[in-house]
Amino acid sequence: MARNRQTGTIVFSFGVLAAAIGFAVYAHGTQTSFGISRYPLSASFISANGLNPGASVAMAGVVVGRVSDVRLDSETQLAVVRFEVNDTLHFPIDSVLSVGSMTMSGDNALMIEPGKSSQVTKAGDALDNTREPVSLEQQVSNYIFGSGGLPVN
Repeated sequence: MARNRQTGTIVFSFGVLAAAIGFAVYAHGTQTSFGISRYPLSASFISANGLNPGASVAMAGVVVGRVSDVRLDSETQLAVVRFEVNDTLHFPIDSVLSVGSMTMSGDNALMIEPGKSSQVTKAGDALDNTREPVSLEQQVSNYIFGSGGLPVN
């Protein structure tokens, strides 16, 4: 009887271990894209409120990378965001970066609005054309009291 209990305990322990390993692989997979190489970039913001490592980097509503680090620069008192984008994507160096949400209920993401420069990004570039994040309350207010992005008659 004791032998069966010990065998059951061992089998259960391996099951729990296998489930933990499976979850770790799944979690890592949601933060990386296997087979897609990326290159690093950085940008400085007055505020990176709500932006965390692992957040999406999006352009035109399409996820094109991940935020790797958010830290405070002690000299400039600016939030420095390090991120990686897909190696096949080289966008204009004057593109506008902002912190926002792709949907009203989604997590914050680093949003890229393409610029017009003929010079494109390369690994290690520090982009400086950034916008301060707009709060959800301000976005709703802009929509209600402003044009909300709709054509004005």
